[in-house]
Amino acid sequence: MSTAHEAARTGTDLRAEIELLVETATGRVVTVADLRAADGELDRAGVNSIGYINLMEVLEQRYDAVIDPEADPEHLYSVDSIARFVTARLARGGRA
Repeated sequence: MSTAHEAARTGTDLRAEIELLVETATGRVVTVADLRAADGELDRAGVNSIGYINLMEVLEQRYDAVIDPEADPEHLYSVDSIARFVTARLARGGRA
């Protein structure tokens, strides 16, 4: 069941939220500005292996969205790919 908050969220809102989550997961080593300069691509922005692990944990806690980097590495390519994954997860009954 969707909440009013989920229904009101736009793609831009979700993208901005994920940018902040990436920044937090990397200990602010990668900033929102870095992500935007890299067109949202996590590797190009400088996300390292620890940052990816932290990000996967944060995504699971925040959205109940588990990304398996072995089975679905394309979901961790960029802010947009994460947003698509989270949107699909929310449509299947995840949380936001």
